Amino acid sequence: MSNSNNNDIDLNNNSNNNNNSNNSDNSNKVENKLSKNELKKLQKQQYKEQKKAEKKAEKKANKEPKEQPPVVTEQNIDFAEPKTDREAYHIEVKHVREIYDRIALHFDSTRYKAWPIVENFLNSRKCGSIGCDVGCGNGKYLGVNPNVHLIGSDICNNFATICNEKHYEALVADGLFLPYKSDQFDFAISIAVIHHFSTFERRVEALREIIRVLKKDGTLLITSWAMTQKWKGKSYENQDVMVPWLFQNQFNMSNKTDEEEEQQQQQQQQEQQQQEQEEKDNKVEKSGSQYELYHRYYHLFEDGEFERMVDQIPECILEENNLDHDNYYCFIKKK
Repeated sequence: MSNSNNNDIDLNNNSNNNNNSNNSDNSNKVENKLSKNELKKLQKQQYKEQKKAEKKAEKKANKEPKEQPPVVTEQNIDFAEPKTDREAYHIEVKHVREIYDRIALHFDSTRYKAWPIVENFLNSRKCGSIGCDVGCGNGKYLGVNPNVHLIGSDICNNFATICNEKHYEALVADGLFLPYKSDQFDFAISIAVIHHFSTFERRVEALREIIRVLKKDGTLLITSWAMTQKWKGKSYENQDVMVPWLFQNQFNMSNKTDEEEEQQQQQQQQEQQQQEQEEKDNKVEKSGSQYELYHRYYHLFEDGEFERMVDQIPECILEENNLDHDNYYCFIKKK
């Protein structure tokens, strides 16, 4: 009996121990469950706080002004219209040809969409027609109509190079002395070029030269910037202005040899000090980035100016003259 009672006591003790163990496990599970819930709540709270901080930082960033290139405005030309052809030539070399040669690659990256008026004119030419693009720039019009042959020319060597790299036919030529025989082309275009000539006489001669190379009944489409710039929201007090260009050095396409650079330095030795000062003045710095500021010469056309030019050339007639997006565009026919 005593043994049996002892066994019963042991069994009861074991049973109690098991119950205590089960109770302990259950309480641990409850504690674990509670800690997981608390952890989830904590994670949610941290997530919400993080999102709030991100939104707050975003609002602050939007309020702060974004980095922009320095804003520059057009300037009235600081010298009167040239009195001699020599003076005009030097102005155009300094403020047109040399600048466009410098910025050619940068210019090419910003000029790729054809103006619809020019595109429609080119696509309306007869299949097999031969034309010339005087002042072709980066050649964006040379491949518009594959059914005609369009030859480009530009005073800037780097523009001709860019066109050739695009597999277009283009050459370096002065708009006042085109290297073509008379009466050769069925049509011609000259887009936003004639306003870079600095005297009325030179603008007339540039127009006369294009008419010379056209065949009888050939048509020229020519455009220029207008004095009225309402579409761009600008206003000018003077027809002769300097239009700024902020040049980024990443587009530098200088490929001169050491010998060519040495020759150029010798030729410009007298003007070296003046040029160095101008280069310093042209440097514009913004947020640690450096730009070169160049000013291009423009003569802004006024109403009736193309008519006065055509009146000087008896070999042609003005068929149409209109204003579109602050540009005059004219269709001129050779008699």
